[in-house]
Amino acid sequence: MTRMLHIVGSMSPSGIGNFIMNVYRNIDRKKVQFDFIVHEHRDVSFDEEIRQLGGRLFYVTRKSVSPLKNFREIRRVVRKGRYRTVFRHTDTATVALDLLAAKLGGARVRIAHSHSTSTPGRQMHKLFQPMLNMLCTQRFACSERAGKWLYGDRPFEVIINAIRLDEFAFDPAVRERVRQEEGLGTGVVIGHVGNLLPVKNHLFMLEMMAEVVKQKQDARMLFVGDGEMREQIEAARKRLGLEEHVILTGVRTDTAALLQAMDVFLFPSRYEGLPIAVVEAQCSGLPCLLSDVITKEVDVTDGVSRMPLSAPPQKWAQRILSLAEQRRSSPDERLFAKKGFDIRQMVKRYEELA
Repeated sequence: MTRMLHIVGSMSPSGIGNFIMNVYRNIDRKKVQFDFIVHEHRDVSFDEEIRQLGGRLFYVTRKSVSPLKNFREIRRVVRKGRYRTVFRHTDTATVALDLLAAKLGGARVRIAHSHSTSTPGRQMHKLFQPMLNMLCTQRFACSERAGKWLYGDRPFEVIINAIRLDEFAFDPAVRERVRQEEGLGTGVVIGHVGNLLPVKNHLFMLEMMAEVVKQKQDARMLFVGDGEMREQIEAARKRLGLEEHVILTGVRTDTAALLQAMDVFLFPSRYEGLPIAVVEAQCSGLPCLLSDVITKEVDVTDGVSRMPLSAPPQKWAQRILSLAEQRRSSPDERLFAKKGFDIRQMVKRYEELA
């Protein structure tokens, strides 16, 4: 049995965390085990499940506290565990230092995995990009644009974010149960899944919701996730008079069930890699309204539509209400498998690395 080491920011239910756990739950753990170097512990995380599955967690000092200590701790974990294969999941080339620590710790296979198409610190990203490319033995990306962002003109392999299709299939009974449990009533429910970060555009979504409520007083919006913008979002929700209409669920591990309660999935991000939440929403039969910067690699069904971020909230609201009237049903799972979104296909690639 081979143990692979994944270096991450946190193992909370977010894009990267969900992606890794989807692989981990479905891989043959008699052949491959996952261990994790984690930089930040969060109250809601996959830590206990990881331990139950046989994985190990190593918490290291954050770079913002001590870059040198962080480097030494990563090198020590790799050396002590005698890890041959190390993954660094990221959206920025500044993690090149983590791969250097892994190399000095003895890791022969060092894989960077790009999960986004931009980052706030673009200058530092460009500075470290040559070093990252030099230290990688393999380059993975969730999409073509994410690969070009992290690696520039260097070759890379697209590893599509995949899911367990049966977990997200539409179930009317689950829909009714969740709506009752969350107090959503019988009106239109608009949903978004993502960390509360500027890139996700929650404040713009609140402006859209203010327009929706003018026409549908019983409408509700679910923000599934948490993050640095929570207080700012709560303040804007109050200012717009949406406290009864917009629900911040916090981080949840039952995303598949929450999707059942929704009527429209909203995703107006400023940039993304390949947002797996949009694939999950399509699998549950939801019509999806995205910003026009989101890669079309995420389109599986004909239920995906886009609007420019320059369009006013009123126009977004009109489209949301139009989509909410669509009849919902489970799409053909073969559509997802054909585009590589079936988790069974993806785990084979990881098993080949063992």
